Amino acid sequence: MDNKMQFSDILASTLHDTKNSLGLLFNNLEDIIAACREQNCARHHDFYALQYEIQRLNQSLIRLLSLYKAEKSQLAINVDYNAVGDFLEEVALAHEKLLASRGIRIETLCDDTLFWAFDRNLIEGVLDNIINNAFRYAKSLVKLSACVENGYLALLIEDDGAGYPPSMLINENRQPRFKQEIDFKTGSTGLGLYFSMMVAAMHTNAGREGFISIVNDGTSGGGVFSIYLP
Repeated sequence: MDNKMQFSDILASTLHDTKNSLGLLFNNLEDIIAACREQNCARHHDFYALQYEIQRLNQSLIRLLSLYKAEKSQLAINVDYNAVGDFLEEVALAHEKLLASRGIRIETLCDDTLFWAFDRNLIEGVLDNIINNAFRYAKSLVKLSACVENGYLALLIEDDGAGYPPSMLINENRQPRFKQEIDFKTGSTGLGLYFSMMVAAMHTNAGREGFISIVNDGTSGGGVFSIYLP
């Protein structure tokens, strides 16, 4: 019997342990920031930059583990009905303090009666990644919104930054079926985009599957990332 572990399995196990350690470090840093704030430490805002980097690394590890599970056919999708407005509020609350450290406010807009079936954890991972990027590029506002468009639930993240570079724009006509090649060498696309496309496509209903769109000139003047779920 061959008990030799595959290198990919060893790597996945290491990534999982590292992810857990980063999560613990993030929480400890949250306590340090709270203590510094109470003591009126003039530099407690500097810790937010560390939190941002920890969060960014942690989300990258989560995406890598998800892609590993998908390759091994171990990534299960857990679809359930969700109150979309409450979901967006929870996502916004998780990022509120970090965004506020740069003077960025986060707003949500959604009909209270809107419910939809999707995998809460996977979609939250997609939105977390986009909001984390907005931390770097937004000027003063990040807006989360949801609506029903052509039979799809559309979840939008807009900011008031300079917009996405042309190389990042995809599916500007918001077509359910589109082809997007991922080239990791160019730097214009990467793991976050690949993960978002994979998660969207995992959501299927009546022969349709989810898709994403990245455009500019949104209602806030900057970029707009959208994920559509059937």
